[in-house]
Amino acid sequence: MENENQESKSNGMELLENVVKSNERNIASNLENKESNAEVKANIKDLVFAIGQLQLDFEAVKEIPNKIEIVLSQETSDFYEDFYKKMKMKEKFTWSGLGVFILGIFTFMLSITFATNWYKESIKAKSELRQDILKEIANEGKNIYDEKEIKILNENTQVMQLWIKNNPKKAEDFLRFKDGYEASMKSK
Repeated sequence: MENENQESKSNGMELLENVVKSNERNIASNLENKESNAEVKANIKDLVFAIGQLQLDFEAVKEIPNKIEIVLSQETSDFYEDFYKKMKMKEKFTWSGLGVFILGIFTFMLSITFATNWYKESIKAKSELRQDILKEIANEGKNIYDEKEIKILNENTQVMQLWIKNNPKKAEDFLRFKDGYEASMKSK
């Protein structure tokens, strides 16, 4: 029993020590909570003071007049009237300048369009005129030939005439051939 007594004393002592330690922790925790609560209270007091100060500032602002009447001298009044008239005139000048600029751009674009159409029609008219001239030449039984070809034909004709002149006997055979050829071409 004595053993049990000692064991229960030792359990009781442990329990007592645990209770003491728990109380010490609670006391430390309570002290921390008190410090934290004191800081929160101080912050709340500062906030309430700032809100009160802000309300006072708003009240002071309401007392400031929102209209102030100024009496201008006649010179100042005339100056501002002249200034206003000049500003109106400059505004009209600016708008008219913008209008002229836009009109200029429109005229420029219109000119380009008309010039392009005129050029196309001019080229077309020249082409049609050339075709008409070529048709008239063809209707008259004439053709347009390359100058080099005509030059070669002239030289060949002169060579043949010279040959006929220099070889009259041989030329008779050629002239008969030529007459027959021309006759066959006419009959076609």
